[in-house]
Amino acid sequence: MSAAAFGLMIGIVLTASVALHPAEPVQSTTAVDTASTLDAVASSNAAGSAAPNAGAISGVAATTTEVLPTPAIAPHSAAFPEMKHVWQSLNNCGPAAVVMALSTLGVDTNQETARLALRGTDVRRGMGPQGVGPWVKENFDLRSTWRNNGTNAILKALVANGFAPMVTQWMQDPSVSRIAHWRTVRGYDDAKSVFYVNDSMLGNDVALSYDFFARNWQSFSYRYMVIYKPEGEKLLRAIVGDQWNDLIMRRSLYERTKAEAKAWNTNFAWLAYGEAAYSYGMFEEAVAAFEKGLSMGSPNGVFGLRNSYPQALRALGKQQEADGAAQQLNNISVVPSSTVVAPPDAYAVYLALLRNMPVEELPTQ
Repeated sequence: MSAAAFGLMIGIVLTASVALHPAEPVQSTTAVDTASTLDAVASSNAAGSAAPNAGAISGVAATTTEVLPTPAIAPHSAAFPEMKHVWQSLNNCGPAAVVMALSTLGVDTNQETARLALRGTDVRRGMGPQGVGPWVKENFDLRSTWRNNGTNAILKALVANGFAPMVTQWMQDPSVSRIAHWRTVRGYDDAKSVFYVNDSMLGNDVALSYDFFARNWQSFSYRYMVIYKPEGEKLLRAIVGDQWNDLIMRRSLYERTKAEAKAWNTNFAWLAYGEAAYSYGMFEEAVAAFEKGLSMGSPNGVFGLRNSYPQALRALGKQQEADGAAQQLNNISVVPSSTVVAPPDAYAVYLALLRNMPVEELPTQ
């Protein structure tokens, strides 16, 4: 990595809105390798009570092991007998999915109220998961968390234990249309190999195959979101397992999508690998994966690419190429770029900085 790129990355971290360092630096006393440091911190945080998006890697903090409840084993089928269904207004799949999930918790609200809170007044704007937690906490004393790297097994376990997860997927197979879409999972049946979803465009209690989920979830980093009561958090954490820890989740998604890109060799798989590599701070790999995916087919609809590809280039000090990539990708989604551009992923930048530190300067305890 060039000195200029390294300096740029330091600047990104220092100006990021998320605090990634403790007030006092931890002095290194023992030389360790980066991979061991990452593994140790991840294991330490997973054993303790680290929340999603937990703090920075600044050494291995002492934690106490917390006993979590044992989730019910998912049976061969399970479903919510009652879940509200709403047909969405324009671009309102996200708030509509939230409204349907809330109905399983005894909350009856309407999608217009949710739209104004979660998307704002610009009807072109989509909904990310970040604003859901503050809104449901303030208005209903509920909580929300979202994770990437979801699996069919996790979704089934969530439903079987009384949680109604929402997922971001293609609304239909992308060979038909490329519309990113939120839907709420209400049940599943192993005998039929289907999930049942309440979908604001497709209908109430719609069956979608496990294979559909596997193929149409990848482009969105296998993202899922859960709204829950505060007293349900320990059970939720037990179901999510070590993926509750942000570092472990990012690493697992990186390893998963890298393997899928090599095995599936589709443009969607390579673009997903690029997203995961960017999130894990592997910027050179991210750029290579993005460029391979772009060479294999259209990126239309993969809206995250408009942010992560240019940001990966900027992290490598390639400002001119980043500007060109941003211009190239400006029209891959119907949602204007001005409504979805995100700041650099400061956690990913910090991971990259840690990997590039001399071993004698790595933080440890």
